[in-house]
Amino acid sequence: MDISFESMEIPVYREYDCQSRRTQESVECVVPDTDADIGKIAAVQSEVFLKSKDLSARGVLVSGELSASVLYIRDDKEGVSFLRIRKPFSLEFELEKPESETLSQVALFVQGTDVRLLNPRKISLAFEIEGILWSYSREMLRVESKLPDSAPGLHARTEEQTVTLPGAVCEKSLAVNEQFSLPREDALPEALIGEKASLTITDCQMIGNKLIVKGNAAFRIIAASPEREIPYTASFSAPFSQIVDVGTERMSHCAIRPEITGAYYDLTETINGEKVLDVELHAVLQLVVCEPQEIRCITDAYSNLMPADLLCRTQAYRELFPAETFRLGTEEKLSLTEECRELLHVFASVSRILGEAGKLSAAVSLDFVFKNGDNQLSACRRGVMLTKEIGQESPRVLGVKDLQVETKTDGENVLCSVSLELSCADARQKEISMVDGIILDDENLYLQDALPTLTLVRAEGETLWELAKKYHSSVERIGEMNENTENPTRMLLIPKCI
Repeated sequence: MDISFESMEIPVYREYDCQSRRTQESVECVVPDTDADIGKIAAVQSEVFLKSKDLSARGVLVSGELSASVLYIRDDKEGVSFLRIRKPFSLEFELEKPESETLSQVALFVQGTDVRLLNPRKISLAFEIEGILWSYSREMLRVESKLPDSAPGLHARTEEQTVTLPGAVCEKSLAVNEQFSLPREDALPEALIGEKASLTITDCQMIGNKLIVKGNAAFRIIAASPEREIPYTASFSAPFSQIVDVGTERMSHCAIRPEITGAYYDLTETINGEKVLDVELHAVLQLVVCEPQEIRCITDAYSNLMPADLLCRTQAYRELFPAETFRLGTEEKLSLTEECRELLHVFASVSRILGEAGKLSAAVSLDFVFKNGDNQLSACRRGVMLTKEIGQESPRVLGVKDLQVETKTDGENVLCSVSLELSCADARQKEISMVDGIILDDENLYLQDALPTLTLVRAEGETLWELAKKYHSSVERIGEMNENTENPTRMLLIPKCI
């Protein structure tokens, strides 16, 4: 005889797949005929844009675009020029059961950019891109179960726990349009060489079923000026806010990962001769709204009338905890390829970000542009590794919040202080075990007259539940019969309970 327990279920989202894919892309670029030959590569700055993600019969196809700016010292060693490169790419993620209701979120990282000088007119670039895909499905979660009213002889143990699971998974497009005045200097830029944009989330608040997301958009530009020996650099920032309809009114916290989909920059001159930078940034905010769920379910059951087998199941979920900010830092003394008479600029870029159990690490590439002992322009690349022990079991990087580089030189070496802020959320596996029903063997009933009405036992570390199950009793009846049940070694009277 099969008995199913009465239950109540609610809809939640379950993260059922997390995949990482890497690809390498290479491209060659030739110096325009109007530009000077390449003497030495000075720096390379790259970024990645998410263009689309499409659900297919096999899984999810992610398309993106790489953008890179290569600065080089001209062969006359008297100035710096640049090359701009864009390269499309794609990553394919296979899912076991791709469905139209599947929701996926993606993070893209440039994990390395290498440039080689093939000849004075030609370079080769190699990119390593990593994509991480998280997939979610809508499921029903059992949050309460109990015995049916007509269940003679059945006893159940119910346990309560709180689990924080996604109650909403959604996306929202974001556009930032700003104009910035360039600082007044002796020489204002005339052409953009490279740009870098980043988005950080500073706050989110739930009002009804609307989520108010606040953040900051940061922009860094490298620009050429005919009156400057090295490029002009400047940084700008602007706040933004967005209202997202998430479809739920409960939230303990929200994990938000912004992914930039496009960025457009333009240098213009005002009527009074000032230079301004026009920026149009497009991004997608990927949100996972987490809700606390109170679960009160049957975890064990037995019958005092007949043998029984339990119908059990265990469901694995992944809890996403609130994001934390960690600062990684290091100080290192780096030797350059030549004597450094004057350090002109350091171009820094982050690569190879890795979150593993209890640890964060990231590599930072430093491109030094300097005057050598002969007072000529030179350059070299060095790398440093940042690590930090953290308390998160499974850190998930949501974004790079800040990168700071400070340098001092003594002519032969450069003392570098590098610090980096990463926003991470801990994602831990959570298993929820419960009993859905019970199968009673009604052909082999216990002989009730053969069972003792009262049994005296010494509780040698056994719980009241274990004693009740063993001696055909109940926890409630044992408690009524004995004054003190807390002492694990006390003699207890166990009454038969039918």
